[in-house]
Amino acid sequence: MILLLALGVALLVAFLRGGSLRNLADFHLEWGWLAGLALAIQIGAVYWATGDSYLHLQRGALVVSSLLLLPVVWRNRRSPGLILIGLGLALNLTVMVANGGFMPITPEAVARIGHGHLVVHLDGVKRMSGSKGIVLPREETALWMLSDIFVIPQPFPVASAFSLGDALVAVGAFVFLQRAMVGAPSRPVEP
Repeated sequence: MILLLALGVALLVAFLRGGSLRNLADFHLEWGWLAGLALAIQIGAVYWATGDSYLHLQRGALVVSSLLLLPVVWRNRRSPGLILIGLGLALNLTVMVANGGFMPITPEAVARIGHGHLVVHLDGVKRMSGSKGIVLPREETALWMLSDIFVIPQPFPVASAFSLGDALVAVGAFVFLQRAMVGAPSRPVEP
């Protein structure tokens, strides 16, 4: 959720700065098709492959979708913001792999964002429906500091929890969209 909010803000700021979607469409992202494939796999894992019988498929699909993004970032690492995106993805992938393929969130964080109704029990695992989240107590979470520990609580309209990795991806995406939509700021010509 935090990434969608960051993307919305980044688009708004870019438009206010005179940016355009045409510039974004003209921006060449090498191996961008891999990013599209990763997104499709992640959407399938989060929204369509639900239920006890798909739990192992979800775990694998979420990890594979994250892994597919790393070569895209590496190939485009010279583009503004991509190093931050890559670092954030690597942190998220690390904590997810350490916790069975899902992003951990504590029951307390779930309560603070008011999403208790989204917790489902699948094969003895508490999952957050419609997300990559797995509900785990802090003491059972490997690499807890990299999990969804930052909370934007209710009554904010977009109450959500996010990780350090998510924050880095959001900042990197903001920087990338500014560059891609607005372009490089012009520099004064030296006399």
